Amino acid sequence: MDLERFGTAADLDELIKVRDRIEALVTRDARPDALSPKTDLLDFGDSLQLRMEVPGVDQAGLEVALQGQQLLIAGLRETLEDGADVLFSERPNGPFQRTVSLPVPVDREHASAHLRAGVLVVHMPKRER
Repeated sequence: MDLERFGTAADLDELIKVRDRIEALVTRDARPDALSPKTDLLDFGDSLQLRMEVPGVDQAGLEVALQGQQLLIAGLRETLEDGADVLFSERPNGPFQRTVSLPVPVDREHASAHLRAGVLVVHMPKRER
């Protein structure tokens, strides 16, 4: 009976490479946390537009800020009522914060945001070069 040896340093290196590739695939499109709203970032040539699902969040409960090429959005989803026994809960509640890196500089003076039907839309004209 012939025995083969496994577990050499080369085998371990290959396993680590496979693990790293899998981890990169899994985390590439992962949202920061469960409370983080689903978001799209669109490029219209002369402007960028961010669309974020925030159902149940009032406009007064949202903060939007542009810092350099970072768009920061924070908000507060309604929290569950005290004193109630929660039988099940599928809707995220509590505070959330999301930072989106913008691929190009934008003109913050002409940026605008509005909330309609539970979707926050942030329009950001690109800065002229």
